[in-house]
Amino acid sequence: MTANSDFGPVQVKSVTVHDAHMIIVEIAGDGAKKHTEQCDDGRERQLIINKDSPYEKEMFSVALAAKASGKSITGWANGCHAFWDYKAPKLTVIALVD
Repeated sequence: MTANSDFGPVQVKSVTVHDAHMIIVEIAGDGAKKHTEQCDDGRERQLIINKDSPYEKEMFSVALAAKASGKSITGWANGCHAFWDYKAPKLTVIALVD
């Protein structure tokens, strides 16, 4: 696991709200700078919005705006969020960019 690794700009492929109180932002694998967090294989393009972050709603809003508008995002991932039987990178910073 690497601490605070940046990524982007990259397109948002999907934003999923799950009843297990988690929000998953899936980003495109289009060659943009990828974060270096190492959680589980196959989860590199899934970013989890931390449910305990005081900015959870704001991060969700930015991700949703990016998906709806077709704009790209940049941001940072830090650590892994564990749920069920796998771990995915935790989203800590998200910005909407052209």
